[in-house]
Amino acid sequence: MDEQTIDQLSADIGSLEFLRGVEREFWRPIKRTGDLVYVECYAWDGAGYVLELTCDRYGDQPCLGRFVDPQTRQCVSDAWPTGNGTFGTWFKWQPANLFICWPGDRAGISHHHNWLADEHWKKTGNPLVQYLEFIRECLTIRARGYQPRTPLRRAS
Repeated sequence: MDEQTIDQLSADIGSLEFLRGVEREFWRPIKRTGDLVYVECYAWDGAGYVLELTCDRYGDQPCLGRFVDPQTRQCVSDAWPTGNGTFGTWFKWQPANLFICWPGDRAGISHHHNWLADEHWKKTGNPLVQYLEFIRECLTIRARGYQPRTPLRRAS
């Protein structure tokens, strides 16, 4: 990760937009290790899900988001939020197929190559907050189809 990328990611983590989401309890930063950022995102039922964002090439390429176990940081099906068919168009929580199908996610683009040219992650000045806002909307707007399941313990 180059210095400019690190600076932009740090700036976006410290931005007013990001901090407003923390203040409103939409998400909570957990840890950053180089180009990996861990954020706990909250659903309408109060469940917390730990999102791991791989932010190498931040700004130039989309982040790669995966939900991970709060303790082990392993990407396992049980760590993913679930829902109805509508929710399942964006979130793939089946054990052999764990990815977020959205034009602002690297894995989503790998399944829909035509999305790359749109450069969705560049449509706002803060790709990190754009990504977290998408997750927040999916977890809190009931029409998006999220359905509660027995959540893993909140991250510590």
